[in-house]
Amino acid sequence: MFDPTIYENVKVVLEGELYDRDLEGEISIISREDLVDLASLSRKYLMKFTGNADVDVTIELFADLANFSAEQLQLDQIEPGCEIKIYFDVFISDEEDCAEIEEDIRSIWGNRPTIRQTVSFPYAEDHQEVSLSTHVLLEFNRKINEDQISDLGDLIEYAIQTSNLLGE
Repeated sequence: MFDPTIYENVKVVLEGELYDRDLEGEISIISREDLVDLASLSRKYLMKFTGNADVDVTIELFADLANFSAEQLQLDQIEPGCEIKIYFDVFISDEEDCAEIEEDIRSIWGNRPTIRQTVSFPYAEDHQEVSLSTHVLLEFNRKINEDQISDLGDLIEYAIQTSNLLGE
């Protein structure tokens, strides 16, 4: 019989939480990717949704060979688990909006996640008005396992609140 990994157990709960909220009309799921990298023997699961029409949210779950090995071989030197990252894609009027975005995120998440923003714009030769966007990454810098599964609902709720706040 197949023994599911920490990654699989967390993925099932994460996916269930997101689809439940989609069915309730709280969010709208845009895409889902379930990737296996055979070169590095890693897994990545991405769910993209909108809670606010102007903001796309992506939740990424990741585990690599070291984590799968530590779990299956019960290695003491490596704590098995997986990582979660959250991305927000937001249109902005100028770079100064980035400070406000970070402040809004901190008002919901506190100081726990590391926040990285990447501002981009499409190049236009005719120098027409350009639309800027920022790609915001929240990194939690720790592994999660089945002990934190009950926290996934709160994590999704915070992501929805953040999406709504950034879309205002």
